[in-house]
Formats: sequence, structure tokens, C-alpha cells
Amino acid sequence: MKQIITLLLLVTVFTSCEENIQDNTPAMQGSINEEFFRANDSRGTLNEDGSFLIQGINGVETMTLRLREFRRTTYQLGGNSSNYATFEDKNGNVYSTDPLGSGEIVLRSPSTVESGLAYGDFKFMAVRPGIDTIFVDKGFFFEVPFGNGEDDDDTVNAGSFVADIDGVTFNPFTVSAVDTGNSIVILASTSNINITISVPNDVTPANYSLPMTGFTATYADGTITESANSGTIIVLEHDTATNEIKGTFAFETDSKSISLGQFNVVY
Repeated sequence: MKQIITLLLLVTVFTSCEENIQDNTPAMQGSINEEFFRANDSRGTLNEDGSFLIQGINGVETMTLRLREFRRTTYQLGGNSSNYATFEDKNGNVYSTDPLGSGEIVLRSPSTVESGLAYGDFKFMAVRPGIDTIFVDKGFFFEVPFGNGEDDDDTVNAGSFVADIDGVTFNPFTVSAVDTGNSIVILASTSNINITISVPNDVTPANYSLPMTGFTATYADGTITESANSGTIIVLEHDTATNEIKGTFAFETDSKSISLGQFNVVY
């Protein structure tokens, strides 16, 4: 009788877990300081350099995992590792494992490039230096779809965009680029943080200093919006026939330092 009861309990638990995964695929979730985090949208990106990015967003928070490559193995976080994890809370505060944190991300079977789906789990300690620390455990991602940085669905992202904000890598969840008639406006966003770059729609490849008429760069974190006091936008390529523009940027606002910025988008 005891064996029958035990078997029934196991079947019930397994069925419950299976239904939970099915109801939330693609799924990304975990525990942050013993509080439950679950993304309502998750996706991955296989970049040109071979690195792999997984992100989950729930409207107010963003979880980002970055691996140096797409291979089913265990990736260590912290120190000088090129792998990292970040978490952006509802107030726009960003915690990172780079370089003071620690942890691991495991990319597991049946993850394959051919299927375009990623499976795995993670745990880490991430830091806001001198301010706070968070502990993430019981993390997993399941059937997270991914594409490469150039071929992402245009309804999702207009292209690639990355920058450092006060030394912490900013990987936006969404990237849009539009021609407003006078300007090309590129907007990169996570749950709370936005970076906007705007250039004239007839801009030619060159270096442009900020502030300058027709050129703007702004940072917003949900509570503040700050424009560049100084900085540079470098347009590397602009093809008006295919509406493709590529460049780099760096700028300073009243409270933020944005560096190592890169964009490659279609508007």
C-alpha cells in the first residue's frame, strides 16, 4: 500500500511540473533572494562572434545571461570570465557578476543550433559594487528560441545594440529604429532603461561631437531622462538604399557614463 501511495505522489508531482513547463514555454525563471522571478517573454541571440545571449523580461525586471559560445557545457561566472549574468530590478538598478560576482550557467541537452532552442539552468551571486548583493538560485530556461544577430525577426528587433553604463554591460531586450522624416531614431530598451540615439536621416559616415544640431543621445531609467553633455557618435556605414546604418557612440550625462556603444540596425 505504501508503494502505491508513493507511486501516486511521484506521478502527481511529475504531472504538475510538466504542466507548469508547458504552460510557460518558452520559460525562464529562478529565485532572487528567495523571491520568485519568472519571465513572461524570453529569447536568445547567437551573435556574430559566436557568443550567446539569453534574456528574460517580465515587464519590470530583466535577467540576462551571456555565454562566450554556444556549447553544451558548464560556464563559470565572475572574475575575468567572459561569461556573465546581470539582473535589472524594478527600479533600474543593475546587478552583475562581472567582475565581483560568481556562479555558473549550464547549457544542457537538447540545446542545438539546428533546433534554435536553448535549455539549461543557472545560479549566481551578482553585485552593485559597494551598495548591494543578490543571490540567484533554482534558475532554469526551457525552449528559449534564438536566432543570430543579423537575422532576428524585424518585429522583435531592428538589429544589434550594446553599450556599457557606468562599466556594466547594457544588453537591450528590444531595439527599434525608425526614420521620422528628418531623423533616424534608434531606441534600445530593457524593462526600465532606455538609450536613444538620433542622427539626421541623410547622415554620412564621419565623427560627430555631442551636443550638435541634429544629433542627440539620451539615457532614461524610468525616473529620469538625461541628455548627453558631451560625447561622440561615429557613423561607420549608412546605406540609404537598404536603410541600414552602423556606428559607435559614447557620451556623458549628468549622472551616467555610457561607453563602448555599438549599433547596427535597419530602419
